[in-house]
Amino acid sequence: MTVELGVFAPGRLEILRRLLSDPSLAPEFEALQGPQGLERVLADPFSGPELRWLAFRDGEPAGFCWAFVIPTREGSFAMLRPGVVARARRTGIGSRLIETASAAVRELAPQCRELCLTAWVPSPEAAGFAARHGYEHARFYWLMERPQHGSAPQVDWPPGVEVETFDGTERALGHWSEAYNRSFAEHYHGALSTPESVRALAAVPGFRPDGVLLAHRTGACVGFCQNQLLPGRGEVATLGVVPEARGIGLGRALLRWGVGWLEHQAAPRVTLTVDGENEGALSLYRSEGFETVRKREIWSRRLP
Repeated sequence: MTVELGVFAPGRLEILRRLLSDPSLAPEFEALQGPQGLERVLADPFSGPELRWLAFRDGEPAGFCWAFVIPTREGSFAMLRPGVVARARRTGIGSRLIETASAAVRELAPQCRELCLTAWVPSPEAAGFAARHGYEHARFYWLMERPQHGSAPQVDWPPGVEVETFDGTERALGHWSEAYNRSFAEHYHGALSTPESVRALAAVPGFRPDGVLLAHRTGACVGFCQNQLLPGRGEVATLGVVPEARGIGLGRALLRWGVGWLEHQAAPRVTLTVDGENEGALSLYRSEGFETVRKREIWSRRLP
């Protein structure tokens, strides 16, 4: 058996797309299916072309891995996303992929202090793979769904709050970035946003500016909601409220707006993903009819 690893190149796009659609990988990477799913990954501002690999076994495509290096207030962490088709597993390919990715992260992002793996669970195979490579449980994220499709509740904006759709201007980029940072400052793995990273996000295929709403009070951006259309479902992708605007109903209003926007786009399912330890958000989502349908586990390995 001959195994070859190579850096992903644009000319190999269809190879990677076929791997992602393999029945043994498609359920794990369901959000990347469809005509623009893979393109969203390749346009992500936190993952460059030097952090993507393909694996071949005896000349046949067998797997892939890409890494995202994400800045936070505590330093950067890297999320590694390997995938190996079932027929090529237990041959060491997955290990070679994450070892290659880990070495590249160390070289290209020496400030990175943590490596992470993730998978939908239960997955004894993924959990065992993570444990064998020194990764330990760090977090659960829950995929929640609102079953009352077609019945988006009325949006009641708190007094003094004005809302506007994201228009891509420098002002909007700055407001969204600042509100994001302030909303998630204390959250687990809260990424640091910049106007440049938001600009890159707005250029990702499938991004809908009309699916982003910014909320202002006394001239400052105090909350936002971003929606995303995925294969088979729509998602309230990010929703944040700055500390001084919490407790007035703004989060609920933004959530209801997001649900209404997704239903207006005829999304067959309305979903969101939430940190399993964020009790405030969980309480809100449950009170709006969302129920947990899947669970994703994060495994972590600290770097010296």
